[in-house]
Formats: sequence, C-alpha cells, structure tokens
Amino acid sequence: MYLSQLILNRRQLQIYQDLSNAHRFHQRIMQAFPDEENCDRPRQDWHILFRHEPDSDVVLVQSAIEPDWSKLPAGYLHDHRVKPINLGADQFTLGRVFQFRLRANPSKRDHQTKKTVGLYRRSEQLAWLKRQGDRCGFRLHSADAIPSPNVFGIKEKGVAPIRMTTALFQGVLEVTAPDQFVVTVQRGLGRGKSYGCGLLSLARVS
Repeated sequence: MYLSQLILNRRQLQIYQDLSNAHRFHQRIMQAFPDEENCDRPRQDWHILFRHEPDSDVVLVQSAIEPDWSKLPAGYLHDHRVKPINLGADQFTLGRVFQFRLRANPSKRDHQTKKTVGLYRRSEQLAWLKRQGDRCGFRLHSADAIPSPNVFGIKEKGVAPIRMTTALFQGVLEVTAPDQFVVTVQRGLGRGKSYGCGLLSLARVS
C-alpha cells in the first residue's frame, strides 16, 4: 500500500473549482492512476481512499498501487510525498490500541422510503461509529464527532446531484478482530469513499 500527502496550490483557480464539486475532485485524484479503461472498478480494485484535511491544503491519499502525481495539471500541487506503508495483519494484532481520524458519511437506510439518509446529531453519529466498530473489528475507547462540511457534487446535467452528510471522527480505538480490521483499513469505512470519506488514519498511542 502507498500513502500520499498532497499540498494543494491555492494560487491555482482549478483547485477552487475542483473542491466545490466532489465528483470533479474525485476525477482529479484518479488522474494519478492508470487509465480507467484497464480496470472495471479502479477506485475499489486499487483501494483508493482520500481525505482533505480540515482547514488546510493537505490531502491524504491511500492506494494499493503507486500513483503518479505528475499527471495532474502543472502547478496544481505545491508539493507532494509518497511512501510505502505496511497495512498487513502483523500491524494490527489483537488488543493493539491506536489513535484514529476518519471523515465518514454516517447514515442509515430509511425503512419506509428505502433511501439512505444522513445522521446529523452527534449522538447518532457516534452510535453509528460504534456499530461500524462492532462489525469492522474494533472497539472505541474514546471518540468525538466534529462537524464537517457536507459533500456536494454534480456529475452531469440532468443527473441528481451528490449530497452527503459528513462528520470528522477522532479518538482512540482497540483492535478486536484483526482480520476484519485489516480489510476495513485497506478498503475504507462507510459510504462515500469516492468523495473523500472512509480513510481510517491510525497512529500509535504514545
């Protein structure tokens, strides 16, 4: 796996245009990877996840294959770094504790309308995260849900726009099922992975 740290160049008008449209920014990130025609589901198959860090010009991108950021427009990035990372099972043994950060789309299926609806209350968002942990191999020691800008995007005229509720979760978790947890870290957590959600960043607890 690879982790990229991108520093956006705010002097470029394209940056503002892309950040205002989640679908456009997704397409921009995908430019650093091989042509999509060579892969049926490039984002899913290559486990591409990203997160625009709050109140900064930093974008983190995690992927199973090494990206080539020179494919982005000239001057789009002020700087970037790419490093290989080990997300194998040996890193996430039973009982290990990590600090975490996750931007996610806390949501549920409305049983009457069958539509996916966002969860807005902090208590509902934290309850959602706990449920994710129960099925994804971790237990929360502590967590906070910080308001995060909602996702908006337009694919094309005549198609319903993309609208998603998001929250930034931070706290401490413990690995309870290593095999499940490895899959979660590699593939992301929750909905909206194409639009900057789902990247679970981890750091050792000092």
